Amino acid sequence: MLAYYIAMRFGHQIIVVGLCALLCMPQAAANASAPETMDMNAVDRELLLEFIKFSRFNIHFRLESNRHQPWRFWTYALGREAGTAATFGGTLTDIVQQADGLNNPRRISKSAVVNGMASSITGNAISGCASSLELVQNTWIMWRAKKAGYSPKDSTATAKRMMTATNALFEKRQQLISLEASPAARKVHEMESELLKRIRQQLLYEFLSWSVHSRDQAWRENTFYTIDAADNFTRMAATILARRALDNRSYAKPAVVCSLIANSALTLNPIFRNIVGRTVGRHQKHKLAKEFSFERPIPAENSIQELQQMQANYPEGKEDKQLAELIELSERSGRLDAALDRETKDIERYRQIAQQQSVAGPLIGSTGLTSSILSSIAIYNYSDKPVVANRLGFSGRITQSTGQVAALILTPYTVVRGMIFNSRRKSRGELPEQILEQRLARLDRLEARVKGITP
Repeated sequence: MLAYYIAMRFGHQIIVVGLCALLCMPQAAANASAPETMDMNAVDRELLLEFIKFSRFNIHFRLESNRHQPWRFWTYALGREAGTAATFGGTLTDIVQQADGLNNPRRISKSAVVNGMASSITGNAISGCASSLELVQNTWIMWRAKKAGYSPKDSTATAKRMMTATNALFEKRQQLISLEASPAARKVHEMESELLKRIRQQLLYEFLSWSVHSRDQAWRENTFYTIDAADNFTRMAATILARRALDNRSYAKPAVVCSLIANSALTLNPIFRNIVGRTVGRHQKHKLAKEFSFERPIPAENSIQELQQMQANYPEGKEDKQLAELIELSERSGRLDAALDRETKDIERYRQIAQQQSVAGPLIGSTGLTSSILSSIAIYNYSDKPVVANRLGFSGRITQSTGQVAALILTPYTVVRGMIFNSRRKSRGELPEQILEQRLARLDRLEARVKGITP
């Protein structure tokens, strides 16, 4: 679950850095006339307000574009567990009956088989409805996000407006710098502009990264739920046809074909959804790269070294305070990049945990696919040899039952593990929603200070 940690601690540090830049501006008063200083301060104040506005937009974009209500954590898991359990009940019934008729298929109880099929039909219907409900909820969330201005098109337009507004402010700042008489002060102001542009690029990169990740995540989920729902309803149809085949053998072949298609989809679904997600993510990145510079901000080490060298050239006891604060600004910006690198690695680690089902899913699905293949062989090649056909079906059911048992164990294991993980992070205040809410509160306080609402 893009890259979402990039948005967690990123924004409030950016704003602190921006505030440092704002606070260091008055130190230039000794090197410029009063009207010029006021103009420079006004420009920097407007830049900071634009940064605050865009940071706040990034937070809401993160919160709204791929929102998952807490209760969805339970409804899908419970639906899948109930559906798998009912289907497993049907499989066990088949295994028992096929074992009884291993040498004499006439010993198989038709009524017991019918009851087992009813259980399987119910289980597949429950699982299909669970995936359909998730798909409907995702569609509703996407509609809400679009209405709020967080669709890919609207969010890109917002980012463009921010870049246009800040570009105009940077041009005005450059004009004021060109009026500066002192070469040393002019150099410091130019380096301040570079650092402010770097902060803006960090905010932009945050938006671009989440925009790509949100599209990737949305398409992964929706592809998975669509195929999973279709797969379960197809298996339900296969079981209904198999029930009809007990009275009319002509339904047997369509039944095994439907089952083969459904279990093939179940096996390939986790792999296919990852391919779709990555493809859409790359497409989104390509689109955004045409509009913006999709690059991480360059490291600040060189800027810091240059600033420190400039500071060392000042006579002893006459250290420039503005220069000292600019060095601190550069160092903070560098630390911000280091934190961002750590969080990016965490994202990959968390994604590996969340994507474990991409490995387990094909393995579980392959057991059902094996059962369908053996059933197809029995129906198409050994329909006139009931003992052989029954033994093939029995072998397939045994294989399928192992996958269903694995699914029954994996679902509660994943839920419990997720609960423990979320509980620990919640107690530390590290859930994404908690951290983003804290960022919003900091932005509100900072905006009030910048506007002079509070002391």
